[in-house]
Amino acid sequence: MTFRKPILLGSTSIAAILCAAAPAFADTATTTTTATDNNSASAVSEVVVTGIRESLQRAITVKRDAVDQVDAISATDIGKLPDKNVADALQRIPGVNTESAASGEGGFDENDRVSIRGTSPSLTQVTVDGHNIATGDWFILDQYSAVGRSVSFNLLPAEMVDSTVVYKTQDASLLEGGVSGAVDLITPNALSLGGAGKQFVFQGSVEGAYNSLTDGWKPQVNATLGWKNADDSFGVSIQGFYEDRSLRRYGQETLSYSTISATDPLGAEHPELVGVQAPGLIGSTLFEQERKREGGHFDVAWRSGDRVEIDLDGFYSHLDAANVNDNYMYWGANELTKNLPTSYTVAHNTLTSAVWPQVAPITAFTPTPAMGGYGGTVVDGIIVDAIDRPGSSAYTSYINLKGKFRATDHLTLKAQIGYTQGQGNTNGSPSFESDAGTGVSYAPSGNGWLVTPTNINPSSPTGLANDWAWNEEFRAADKEIYGQVDGQWDIGDGVFKDVDFGVHVSQHTRQVDGWDRGCTLGADGACWTSPTMPLSAENPAAYPGGFNAGALGIPGLLIPIAANPASVANTLNSIADGVHGPLSSIVTAQNYYWMGSFKVREQDTSGYVMARVGGDGWRGNFGVRIVDTNQNSYVNVPGSGPGAITTSAYGNYLVDNVHHDYLDILPSLNFSFDLQKNLLLRVSAAETMARPDYSALGASVTLTDLTLSGNGGNPNLRPITAGVYDAALEWYYMPTAVAEVSVFYDDLSNYVAYGVTNETFLDQQRSTIGVPGKPDVLDYESYAISAPINSSGEVKGVELQVQQPLPYNFGFQANMTYLSASDSSGGPLVGASNVTANLVGYYEVKAFSVRLAYTYRSHYFVGLDRATPEQEAGFGQLDASLNVNVTRNISFTLDALNITNSLLKYYATNPTQVRAVYDNGTQLYAGVHVKF
Repeated sequence: MTFRKPILLGSTSIAAILCAAAPAFADTATTTTTATDNNSASAVSEVVVTGIRESLQRAITVKRDAVDQVDAISATDIGKLPDKNVADALQRIPGVNTESAASGEGGFDENDRVSIRGTSPSLTQVTVDGHNIATGDWFILDQYSAVGRSVSFNLLPAEMVDSTVVYKTQDASLLEGGVSGAVDLITPNALSLGGAGKQFVFQGSVEGAYNSLTDGWKPQVNATLGWKNADDSFGVSIQGFYEDRSLRRYGQETLSYSTISATDPLGAEHPELVGVQAPGLIGSTLFEQERKREGGHFDVAWRSGDRVEIDLDGFYSHLDAANVNDNYMYWGANELTKNLPTSYTVAHNTLTSAVWPQVAPITAFTPTPAMGGYGGTVVDGIIVDAIDRPGSSAYTSYINLKGKFRATDHLTLKAQIGYTQGQGNTNGSPSFESDAGTGVSYAPSGNGWLVTPTNINPSSPTGLANDWAWNEEFRAADKEIYGQVDGQWDIGDGVFKDVDFGVHVSQHTRQVDGWDRGCTLGADGACWTSPTMPLSAENPAAYPGGFNAGALGIPGLLIPIAANPASVANTLNSIADGVHGPLSSIVTAQNYYWMGSFKVREQDTSGYVMARVGGDGWRGNFGVRIVDTNQNSYVNVPGSGPGAITTSAYGNYLVDNVHHDYLDILPSLNFSFDLQKNLLLRVSAAETMARPDYSALGASVTLTDLTLSGNGGNPNLRPITAGVYDAALEWYYMPTAVAEVSVFYDDLSNYVAYGVTNETFLDQQRSTIGVPGKPDVLDYESYAISAPINSSGEVKGVELQVQQPLPYNFGFQANMTYLSASDSSGGPLVGASNVTANLVGYYEVKAFSVRLAYTYRSHYFVGLDRATPEQEAGFGQLDASLNVNVTRNISFTLDALNITNSLLKYYATNPTQVRAVYDNGTQLYAGVHVKF
């Protein structure tokens, strides 16, 4: 067992509670009070209103009355904001950042991850009604390469949420797992629907979703039906949703950067270029997908007076995310190690342009690592991918039973038990590559690169030969069983108000399994085919005309091979390999990919005690939470001897159980002082903790043969801990206005940073197992592997916020967060943007309301992708919403996201080293909402 002494003992603190997010539209207001079931010392007075000014005034009341520093958004707010998912809505809160991707899939039009105050999403605890929720990811790299602890908001429609609470400080009663904060999603309770005395409730919406790049509408339907008896003691509610939308993303990706070495032709000829970075793969990629999200939520609630309450609820959400990715790529890493350019330019330690001549074809097949491919040339300058993932999907679910019993006038007990399960799936991805030995050049253009082959036409398959075919299947299963018991002892009216206490136990398992199969195509390949198959059989067509936007830096007409996605599998299945008949081994993945498979099992036990105190002009809480993490990482490692598994094409391996037991003591305190009638000071301090990502602990290794790079793990990573200090000054200078400044500081210990090492692995693409008439050759290459390590770091910053109504029914909200974050070596922290800002303006009258919302986030470090740094450039987005009240119960809504069609841009160590640029278009949602 490892014991860590707490660093927080008698510290002063700094913290901020920030304005509740923008409110809903209508002309009436009601107020309810909701306490989350995680026994937070400060119950959140949740404001459910239908009117902008009323909502802002009541949000101020929530801020003033809270002890913990929180922000709250009601369900009506989420539905009315120009946002269609919970993560999109949360980005309006100061200090809250969102990301539209989990890892290497690149950015999309819908936010998927949430983080708080300069930390990564994996360091933000996301719960539902105070308990954990299992999750799943639809994209293959997120399933096995970057398996984090963060929850995918792609599975969480806004309609499932009654309210959302963001905690920016920690108290002892909150479930551990968030370093800088936590997000709790509160689901609808059957007894609270419709207000007191209303037995039947129906809420529903029918909308159409439009994407400017696909130029088509898709349906979205949501409905909630609730009933409760006349005395409000028993109720049932059921909700269902079906949401369909199409995506098309135009992009250019530079998948890696290579370092020029003295052994490369260019380094040998020009020693001054040794150490310069050069793009390894530049691809113009067309990504097409249809996302269908469907599921529902139910709740059954019963109470007997004020003594007993019992609630049973369940949730299920499934995302069908079939997708096709076509990519026409310049293979720079291949040119760099085997060719010499006729001209080039260098800027910012980057080879920013080069002209590579064509290398004469060879006449005999020699299976050596020096060969860049098997299409008949020494150097393949162009390579084309057709990737079809018809079985990409994800789901999440839970069942939860909770109860409350008021044992005496002074003692209240609460308990809950539940099970949650999620999964991400790639049920096959039949794919192939073609390549060409051609002269090729590249140079900066727009926001990326212009790639020009010299003797093939990018709009024709002529000159391209078969290279490689493969298939992958992955399944990432996530599940947890949990139980919790809490108590509250009411002391009285003195300085000590009450004492809270409790214990929480959970067992969480994340298991990732993968299978794949690949073989070389072509006359000399293991899968013998004619040189023109299967590319010509696909009847390639040009990319859509809008793809050639000059701002993207993308070359002219290119070929999407998978114009008919299903034909990829059909074509591969029709090819004979000369030995085994049709390529069933490709269409059905067979090899267990043990390098990317792992299992992590945790038994987490925690207990806490916390006192709530207060007096004239002040209030607060202080306590301690003790957490034990019992962790087993089942890691696949190369090895032979007793217990070794010898059936894999990737070599023999052993399953190693790496066990650790960590004990963390987490004290916390939160105090609020009324300096004057309208002037409030808050101070907070806490010791917090979060556990490393599952993929980091699982120590799986994922390889990219084209770039000889990959990602690995480290099962000996310790939990991340932090001393978190906050202070805020809030001035309520008029009933519906507030000005606020807050400062914060996070001292991170055991922060997970990334380093790169060189390790030797089997290169499946360059190996020649099963080539007809040729000897079996196993090719082992040196791969640059990026892996996590424990480090340390700090985050410090300030938040500013103003909320102000204006004459003539106008008003605005503005906030900005500025922070500085770095690890112990001075490098950037994952997920830390220096500046985050929001500006929301609105106009509201009884008949209708209009809102414009602009959100900006400066650049931040995403992490290492294929051993190459990736940073997202600063991004701003303008959204709008219109709400028209047709009647008291019927309204028409129109929401527009990314009105200016801003591009997502990524780069490596500096903006000269472009990593990616994506165009996701503009999204519209138009529909009718009813409530009875």
